[in-house]
Amino acid sequence: MSRPRFRQLDHTSDLKVEIYGRSLADLLVNGAHCILESMLGECRIAEQRIEEVRVESETKQEFFLDWLRELLYLFSVKGMVPGRVEVVSLRESGGFSVVARVLGEDYDPDRHGLVVEIKAPTYHQFSMEKTADGYAATVVFDV
Repeated sequence: MSRPRFRQLDHTSDLKVEIYGRSLADLLVNGAHCILESMLGECRIAEQRIEEVRVESETKQEFFLDWLRELLYLFSVKGMVPGRVEVVSLRESGGFSVVARVLGEDYDPDRHGLVVEIKAPTYHQFSMEKTADGYAATVVFDV
């Protein structure tokens, strides 16, 4: 049985998740799936729109949180529902950076609905570690 992309953890008021990835690139992609499925549930997203996302940070932990923030920015400010993420380039030494193509469509509240609105990832209980299987990151999102 393969490991899930992410799982929801118990938390009293916010959304707490554990996100997995066999590689750092895989963790980024699965972070996008976590945000999408947590906010909208399971839905089909057409690939009608492409956004290039660039994120650069000094530490791996800050890099992952910045990535999640950028995806939430796409949704809340640019009105885009990310359906698929393609990591174009990833640098993991001398700081961390990614260039990714995010394919999706414009958010339509009548069609997509909204299970929960995620506002931002927090530092509260945040952890990110290298595991025998790759990476695991625990994130609490403000909702």
